[in-house]
Amino acid sequence: MNLYEYHGKRLLAEAGILIPPGEIATTPEQAEEVATRLGGERWMIKAQVLSSGRARGSFANTDWPQDLNLAGGVHQVNNHLEVHPYVNAMLGNTLKTVQTGEEGAVVERVYLEKVLDFERELSMAMLVDAKLGKVVLLYSNHGGSDIESVAAQVPESIYKLVIEDDAGATQAQLETLAGNLNLTDKLADQAKQIVHKIHSLFIGRDASLIEINPLAVADGELIALDAKIVLDDNAMFRQLGNRYLAQDEYRPDDRLQASKHGFNYFRMDGNIGCLAVGAGLSMATIDAIKYLDGKSANFLDLPPDSKIARSRSAIEQILGNPSADCLLINVFGGGIMRCDTIADALLLINRSTPIRIPVVVRFSGTNADLARRRLKETMPQVFLAENMAQAAQKAVDIAAAAGSKNKRLQQTKGIFLARRLKMLLTGKKYG
Repeated sequence: MNLYEYHGKRLLAEAGILIPPGEIATTPEQAEEVATRLGGERWMIKAQVLSSGRARGSFANTDWPQDLNLAGGVHQVNNHLEVHPYVNAMLGNTLKTVQTGEEGAVVERVYLEKVLDFERELSMAMLVDAKLGKVVLLYSNHGGSDIESVAAQVPESIYKLVIEDDAGATQAQLETLAGNLNLTDKLADQAKQIVHKIHSLFIGRDASLIEINPLAVADGELIALDAKIVLDDNAMFRQLGNRYLAQDEYRPDDRLQASKHGFNYFRMDGNIGCLAVGAGLSMATIDAIKYLDGKSANFLDLPPDSKIARSRSAIEQILGNPSADCLLINVFGGGIMRCDTIADALLLINRSTPIRIPVVVRFSGTNADLARRRLKETMPQVFLAENMAQAAQKAVDIAAAAGSKNKRLQQTKGIFLARRLKMLLTGKKYG
């Protein structure tokens, strides 16, 4: 569960770590109001997307006035008159970074904060070392957007502190950290306290990453100028307090939405929506589709103890993917998993809002005959496969036909538009 910068800053502030004064804005007018409330004459305007490298990113739409020098997703404005035009250029625009690729991410809100003059940039990042099976803190005398290149070119500039138990870093480790960062007196004490606070936040929130980069020395204080926090969505069942962090998002994350309902979901680049019970059967279904030259639109692992509500939520999440031209349901009922549970969930969805795409179902095991009979009587349009191979082949054939149809529609539309344009230019009619 990736957090936006402003959410991360909120958690850091709650933990007692200093951050610059800042607020979120969703319109240029609101941004002007925020700048007035924050005071001062200079503000940082930061595009809020779930990606690192925003400052080095580029916008897809550059149709803005020539006097706007907007080079990336993080920009400093030096007077109140610049706030509106720069925020207006960012909002609704697509920011492309190294992490987002060419697809980019739409900027739906910006974060404004007062510009602080700082003397030095440091960095700290707490994460789990998979090899050691322990929490570690990586820290450096370097910070900012170049930290990755610094780590690659001068790896010895990155220090590693291994936290052995839940008590956190030892006093000896903290003394070493202060020395490595060339911090003394008040700043050294602050750095030690920040490590303790990050660790408490890391454990308390079930985080998998807390990164402060840069951690700046400004006015004799250590202040977090940026924050990247990732929380473990598998711990959502015991971290109900984390849910508010996503409740106000314009575009909820697919994985987060799935985790709220107790199943795993990853969107893929194909056009066959897949639902299977259990990770093993889910992967086997995707493999079968791939073997037949098809492409899955998602991976969905529905737990075998799922009831109708969760099953319905899972199916609805797949149907909500506009790329899905077909839905393939592959269920092996056994033990506590019953095929009629999935059938009933499908029937409830169709009764509420008729399903517009073809559905292929393969049921086997507990109550499979009952589930097939219910679908046959109520949703005769559903294709009931005898086995997994037949189900996968049918889904691939349907998706391929849908893809060809969409391609033909696009081609026809292109020809029509070309003829229409030619008619407008020449005044002649074409059949």
